Formats: sequence, C-alpha cells, structure tokens
Amino acid sequence: MHMAHNEKEFSEQLEVEILEIGDLPFVNPDLEQKGMVPDNVLQFRRKVNEADAVIFAAPEYNYSVSPVLKNAIDWASRPPNVWAGKAAAVVSAAGGSGGSRAQYHVRQIGVFLDLHFINKPEVFVKAHEGPVPKFDANGDLIDEDTRARLRQLLRSLHSFALRLCSQ
Repeated sequence: MHMAHNEKEFSEQLEVEILEIGDLPFVNPDLEQKGMVPDNVLQFRRKVNEADAVIFAAPEYNYSVSPVLKNAIDWASRPPNVWAGKAAAVVSAAGGSGGSRAQYHVRQIGVFLDLHFINKPEVFVKAHEGPVPKFDANGDLIDEDTRARLRQLLRSLHSFALRLCSQ
C-alpha cells in the first residue's frame, strides 16, 4: 500500500496492490544457502519492502491462518525481515467467527516480525450470515455495510502509517 499524505489525496491516490501468494514455493532455507531463491519470492519480498503499509486478508482454516498466508509471511521474514516497522491491518472472512481466530494469530505472528497493527476498526466478515449476501457469485464483496467498514479500516491504517513515517 502506497500512501497519500492528506484526506484529499487519500481518496485520489491511495494505491492498493494485491500480491498473489499462491505460487510461492514452500519456505526452504536450503534454497537460500545455495543462492537459489526463486524469482517470484524475490519479487514478493521487494514489493513488501517497498510498501508503506500492509493489509493481510486472512481466511480462517482450522481455527488459524491459512498455510499459504503463513508461507508468504515466512518468506518475507527471512533476513532481512522486510515486514519490520510497517503499519499493518488485517481483515478476515469465514463462517461463524468471521475469521477472528485467524486474525489473532496473524497479530501474534506480527509481534515477532515487528509489524505495528492498527487496533480499530476490527473487520470480521461473517461470510455466510444473512439476511443480505456478503459476496456475489464471482466472490466480489457486495455488502455495503462491510464495504463501509473496509473503507474505515483503510483510513485508519493510512492515518497510523503516516504517524509511523513521521517519527
């Protein structure tokens, strides 16, 4: 996430880039020792390093973080840790809990990585709770209340990241 520096710029210039993590190979220190880190891992690390802030979208699997997300987190934490010092937020979607357990695990991991998470708002999307559907058939978010909460999360993250950058 690259940031604007005032409210007018916020709405015009906030840039959010989605990083695909599904094709990252499993973390393997042997690849590092042999100087054979795959290009997609290097590109992922570069993009995280260049970001002003990060947002984790954390689906919940078996009461925790998905293996794909944990793998991406681990790749970017390899020395030098490119997560360190960044402002961060986390959103989740799941059944009954809305992904709360996954969010709390991401936050726990973030402590070790020196990520600085915003505390509010918390966005837990109870994906299957009605009466209004949250997502359309393509998986796009259509629930206006949830969209409004996500906008507030972005504003809060933006404000917090600006404070961190000014220190």
